[in-house]
Amino acid sequence: GFINSITRNEDQTAFAKYWYEESQFGWNRIARVIAQQRKTELFVTARLFALMHMAIADSYVAGWDSKLHYNFWRPRTAIRAAANDGNDATEGDVSWESLEVNPPIQDYPATHSVLGNAGATVLALIYGDATPFTMESPTGAPGSAVRSFESFSQAANENADSRVMAGIHFRFSCNAGLEMGEKIG
Repeated sequence: GFINSITRNEDQTAFAKYWYEESQFGWNRIARVIAQQRKTELFVTARLFALMHMAIADSYVAGWDSKLHYNFWRPRTAIRAAANDGNDATEGDVSWESLEVNPPIQDYPATHSVLGNAGATVLALIYGDATPFTMESPTGAPGSAVRSFESFSQAANENADSRVMAGIHFRFSCNAGLEMGEKIG
């Protein structure tokens, strides 16, 4: 997630920026795209959005409760302060910066991942996971603001991975978020 990473490839940088927007906005857009593509009747569409919003609201509650309980630092803080973490095997890098701006909140779990997988799980329950779609993101970089997915789970996994590539979360925080989101959804 380092801003000048030489190991993050171009596609990883592109999807880090693509998913940077607040998670609920992206998953609402996905639901709209699919409902329009499938010409879903009004009652089913209203029910879909109600269920998805309940799952997203529950995801916020569970995610924030866990963040406050664990109070775990973000990569930027951990890397910069590693010289003082009590572990002789780590070295700090006070100049380390993430690709994207870190929110000033705890790392664990990654609520972006919780919300994303809760939304994906609800959509998969209604339409089936193997539902392909293409969507544009307002935070995507020029030339890579449109991405295509073969399933909701593929999108949820990339959504979670984007936070690692952006330097915002540790991988274990995203994995925990995916698991929590699936249970909530």
